[in-house]
Amino acid sequence: MRKLLFGLLSFVLIGSGVAHAHQPVVLLDSDTTATKGPLLVDGTVSFAIRAKFSKAGQKKAFRAQFKAGDALSVQYLIVDKKPETSLQVRALPVLVITDPAGSKVTMKINERTKFYEPYSKVNYLYLGRYNAVAQSGVYEFAITSKSKAAITIAVGEKEIMGEVLRGAVATPKPTASSTPTSSPTAKATPSGYTMEKVRANNSATSCWSVINGSVYDLTSWINSHPGGSSVIRALCGTDGSAEFSAKHSGQGKPESRLRGFLLGPLAN
Repeated sequence: MRKLLFGLLSFVLIGSGVAHAHQPVVLLDSDTTATKGPLLVDGTVSFAIRAKFSKAGQKKAFRAQFKAGDALSVQYLIVDKKPETSLQVRALPVLVITDPAGSKVTMKINERTKFYEPYSKVNYLYLGRYNAVAQSGVYEFAITSKSKAAITIAVGEKEIMGEVLRGAVATPKPTASSTPTSSPTAKATPSGYTMEKVRANNSATSCWSVINGSVYDLTSWINSHPGGSSVIRALCGTDGSAEFSAKHSGQGKPESRLRGFLLGPLAN
C-alpha cells in the first residue's frame, strides 16, 4: 500500500516509533476561515495539512469532523532546515483548535523532536502535540502567522485514504415530524476554476494542473515526488490528463492519489 501510494503520502513518526502515513492537504490563501477552508470528513484518518505564510497577520484554517469518543490527535511540525528552524517560538504561527461546543485550545510549542521521512527524504521536527477524546461534530483549526513561515499540522492516525470537501457544505436542519426521516447528506458545492487561472499558476512556487476535469494544486508534491521534481513541473499550468493517465495506466483509480491536492472542478 505504501509503495502504491509512493510520494503522495508523507509519513509522520509518533512517539511510539511507529510511522503513520498522512495524506497531504494544502491550505490556499483563500482558506482564511474554517468555513472557507477544506473539511476533513473523518478526522481520525491521517492528514498532513500544509500552511505557508508570506508575512505576519495572515490566517488559514480548516475543519475536521469527528464522532463522539473518537481519538483527536494533532501534531505541529516544521521541516528541519532553515529558514524554518531559525524561527523563534514567538515567530511561529499560532494554532487554535475550537471544539463543537465553542471551547478553544491553543497548541503548545514544547518540543523539538527530529525524525526522517524516507519516502520524500525530508527531515522534520515535531514542535507540539495535542491529544483528546473528541466530541461529536466539527472541530475548527485556525492558524495565524506571526512572520513568514511554513508549517504542517498532522491530524488523525488511520492509514486509509480520506475524503476532503471544499466549498459550502450543507448543514442538516432538524424539522418537527412524527415520521422518522433520514438526514440530508453533506455535499460539497465548490466553484469551478478556469483554465486561464490554471495557466497562470505554472511555476515551482504555485503549480496547478488539470487532470480529468479537476484542478489540483501540486506545488507541495514537486520536491517530494520520487521520480524527481521535473515530473510534476511538466504538469504545471497545463491539462496533464493524458500524461498522468499514461504514467498510471493499468492502475486502479489513479486519481485517488491526488485527493489531498484537489482544488475543485474545471469550469466549463
